[in-house]
Amino acid sequence: MRIVIAKKLLSSVGGSEVVARRLGHALAARGHDVTCIGLRPAWPRPGIPAHVPGSMAGPATVVEGALRYVYLPPRLGRVGAAIDGLLPTSLADPGALAALLEGADVVHVIAREWAGPLERAARRAGALFVETPLAHPGQPFSGGGPEDVARYRRDDAVIALTEWEAAWYRERGARSVHVTGIGAPADPLPDATPHPATVLFVGRKERYKGYHALRDAARIVWAERPDARFVAIGQRAWRGRFERWRRDERWTDLPVVDEWTKARAYANATLLAMPSEHETFGHTYLEAWAAGRPVIAGDIPPLREIVREGVDGWHARNEPADVARAILRAIADPARALAMGAAGRERVRERWTWPIVAERTEAAYVAAARAT
Repeated sequence: MRIVIAKKLLSSVGGSEVVARRLGHALAARGHDVTCIGLRPAWPRPGIPAHVPGSMAGPATVVEGALRYVYLPPRLGRVGAAIDGLLPTSLADPGALAALLEGADVVHVIAREWAGPLERAARRAGALFVETPLAHPGQPFSGGGPEDVARYRRDDAVIALTEWEAAWYRERGARSVHVTGIGAPADPLPDATPHPATVLFVGRKERYKGYHALRDAARIVWAERPDARFVAIGQRAWRGRFERWRRDERWTDLPVVDEWTKARAYANATLLAMPSEHETFGHTYLEAWAAGRPVIAGDIPPLREIVREGVDGWHARNEPADVARAILRAIADPARALAMGAAGRERVRERWTWPIVAERTEAAYVAAARAT
């Protein structure tokens, strides 16, 4: 098949960005002709070659193994790129999209970005239109609005990451829904012995991700375990510059880091804590399990499906006392934490590698083609 995967920002940071990139490589490894298309950003982004944000004269093409990336400048040039990179707009040039989609069998949109122009271009090209919407019901721009739901009903296939998410689309009339999950990183991990009481957070430092609850939980944990350490890695929320925290040498805040530094942080940690209250799957939980570390996940339906309570992790509401209780339970027994991390790693190998996810995705494409 000739497959076009569309994700507005094709950086190497962020769950949906990782999905687009890794899925593209995994489908290419199965022999498909795959192109990832996205925005030519107005400023440098991790994982995007330095020359791409430069000139806005036309598309920039980058070849990475068997996968081709095409970065498109939106209408309005650099101003349009800045607007489209920050807001849920669709400034992609319809003519440029039409040229890229010519001859495609499948157009697969990740996270609903540019969905309107891409659906129209896919229909004109005679290609299947497939979405992985990553809907977050209850959040602003969550993918639950009337226009989004109407589009899911038209889609040739909707790909969900969990059975809970799939049921949400089916209840709203989507006619062809498939569950694939996502894959864990396959990169080699450093060999390290975990610290007996180190809690790691990896993700955007947003309130809904549980970052603020974790900050407040740390003080509760220190009252019982003053040796506990916390490491938070990720992009600061825009409001973060106005937030003031009491400094403590036992709390380390890091920005976005390279993959090796992040891998070492997982290897040195006792567990990952990201008690998110809005999540479709949680890529960082798979990263932790791949490193053999258990997780504290949010107490919401899709995460109760992914994380098995007391087997490979725990659930906690996004509030400090609940998060602190889960942390204290985890660090009280480091041997059990290691055993739970090993259980998570085994589950990843059985269910959530990128080759397995690519095979499920390919099956969804085939089913959609047969139904048309």
